[in-house]
Amino acid sequence: MAEPSLKEDFVDKYKDADKLWSGDSFLAYMEDLKALLAELPVSAAAIPTKEYYYQMTGNLDFVYGEMLYSLSGTEGLLRDKAFPLLECYIRPLFSPSVALECGLRYKTKAGEELTRTCEVVRTDVTGYILFTDYHRPL
Repeated sequence: MAEPSLKEDFVDKYKDADKLWSGDSFLAYMEDLKALLAELPVSAAAIPTKEYYYQMTGNLDFVYGEMLYSLSGTEGLLRDKAFPLLECYIRPLFSPSVALECGLRYKTKAGEELTRTCEVVRTDVTGYILFTDYHRPL
C-alpha cells in the first residue's frame, strides 16, 4: 500500500478543525507559523476563495516574511485607529485549493464588525503564493 500524500495527511489532520489558532495578536503565533506553512501541501491550482489585490510569489522564507510584515503591520494600523481587535485567527481552507487563511476580526468606530483576510497556497515543493489586500499598510 502506498504511503499517504502530504495533502491527505494535512486534510486528515485538520479537516475537522474550525481554526488552527486563535488569539489576541499574530505576534503570539509567529514562531509556529513558519512550521505550519511548511506543512501545507501542494495544491493543484492556486485559487483563493475571493479576489485579492496583491499576489506575492516566493519560497517559504519570503512568504513567511511578507506575512509577518503584513499581519503585524495591519494589526498595528487597526490598533492605532482605535478599532478594537476581536480576534486574530488561522484556519485551513480545503476548497478550491488547500490553503491557510489568516484573519483579523475587528470593530469599526461605528460598531460594524469586519474581517480582513489573507490566504497562502503552496504551488510546488518550494513555491508559495500569498494573496492579500493589505500589503504595505500606510
